[in-house]
This record gives sequence, structure tokens and C-alpha cells, in this order.
Amino acid sequence: MDMDKLVTEMKDRLTYLMSPSELDDLLNSCEIVFERDTLISGFIRILKYKDHFITQETTDKNEIVLRLYDSREKADALVMDHLDTYDQMWDGCGCKVDYYS
Repeated sequence: MDMDKLVTEMKDRLTYLMSPSELDDLLNSCEIVFERDTLISGFIRILKYKDHFITQETTDKNEIVLRLYDSREKADALVMDHLDTYDQMWDGCGCKVDYYS
């Protein structure tokens, strides 16, 4: 996977969608710095490539959604927010993760 090209494309977008068939290539091209099974929607991850941090999740439509961050703290904030939402979903709150914003 051409990670430099991917990072360039992601810089202009809030979210970037990719096919699940590309996930292994992405994971092999980055360092996984955080990974947790959501038990609802697969794994949520923080990946590191050079000076960039990328969050990776699987949507309820089986899309891989990526977000680009310039710091680990910003990536951590999104992941912790989404993990809190997944926990609330287990409790039956009726809430959903907003994958696209």
C-alpha cells in the first residue's frame, strides 16, 4: 500500500472509507499502537505511520473508516469516545457510533 499517497488523500477529508479487502495491507504498512475489540463492530485501532496517527474502525455497513490525526492524543480522544459509546450500546442505550463525522 502506498501510505504516503493515502495520507495525502486523507488530509483533505474528515473520514476516508476503504474496502475491508484492503485492511490487511494497511495493517502491514503501519505500526499498531492501540487495538481493542469493540465486541459490536470488530476492532478499533490507532495506527502510526511516520508522524501521523490513523484511527481505524469498521462501520455497521462493513466499511473500513479511517481518520488522520497529527497527534496521538487526538486519536486517543476519538477512540475513547467511541469505546464509551460501544459500552453504552451494550447497556441498551439505543445510541450509535457516528462513523462519518
